[in-house]
Amino acid sequence: MAISKEVRVGAFAIFAITILYLGFNYLKGVDFLSNTSKYYVIYEDVAGLTKSNPVKISGYTVGRVSNIKLLQNKKNRVLIELDINSDIILGDTALAKLNSDLLGGVSIIVFPGNLDNPIEPGDTLNSRIDPDLTELFKESAQPISDNLQITMRKLNILLDDLSGSGTELKKSLESFTKLSNNLNARIYENRSSLKTTLAEFAKLSKNLNQTVVSLKPTLDNFKTLSDSLANLELNTTLQRVDVLLEQLTLTAQMFQNDSSTIGKLLTDDALYESMGKTMADLDTLLVHINENPKHFFGPLGKSKKQIEKEAKKQ
Repeated sequence: MAISKEVRVGAFAIFAITILYLGFNYLKGVDFLSNTSKYYVIYEDVAGLTKSNPVKISGYTVGRVSNIKLLQNKKNRVLIELDINSDIILGDTALAKLNSDLLGGVSIIVFPGNLDNPIEPGDTLNSRIDPDLTELFKESAQPISDNLQITMRKLNILLDDLSGSGTELKKSLESFTKLSNNLNARIYENRSSLKTTLAEFAKLSKNLNQTVVSLKPTLDNFKTLSDSLANLELNTTLQRVDVLLEQLTLTAQMFQNDSSTIGKLLTDDALYESMGKTMADLDTLLVHINENPKHFFGPLGKSKKQIEKEAKKQ
């Protein structure tokens, strides 16, 4: 049995529509070959969320938004239906965060929570909405705006102060201009005298330079003579100091040498005792001479026996 042309065209159209539908949903993230579980989450504001927006865990897409419903009987909150792969386990503390990227795309990021107490498909997840870029910009710009307002206020105060000082500043500039004009007039009137004075000063400076140049050899000679005299006196003094140090060294060596007379006198006790005895005898002799001068200085002197005899009588 032959198939008519109309039937073949109709079958091809149905096939093309089916492929188009499946391909479109596949591009939107619908996987017809995987099992999914439905979960729900409620938001105050969906911030542009639409069907087929991705649901991600740690940046990996695990599902999609399958339906969005407005709950007018609950203060216009929005109920979101999520299709999440059935092999994903969510805990009772699971959180669904509504996130907006820089390009305006909106997605839902799921934090599985505590997996020790898993929830069942059909349960509602906890919700959280991150502030969008506009809100973040407002929060960041608010301190800048406040500081800018304070700066503008201070600038206005400064301008007000300057406006009050403008008249005085103008008077000061006028006085300075008048003084400058008077000074220029004085210089113009006395320009001939000033020119003569500058010429005389230049001539005096030239003569002074010539005098310094002529005195330079004399000063050099005087410096050379002074250096020679200083070196001569210094050399003589150093030579005398060297001789004196040498003599002191020899004297110290004599004191330290036991074989020398001075060394023996300082170190030999016998010599010291002998000298002491000699001095004692000499002292006794001097005393005897002082008391009996006739024994030694008489005309004929006296013998030893006479001296001893007179000593016994005393």
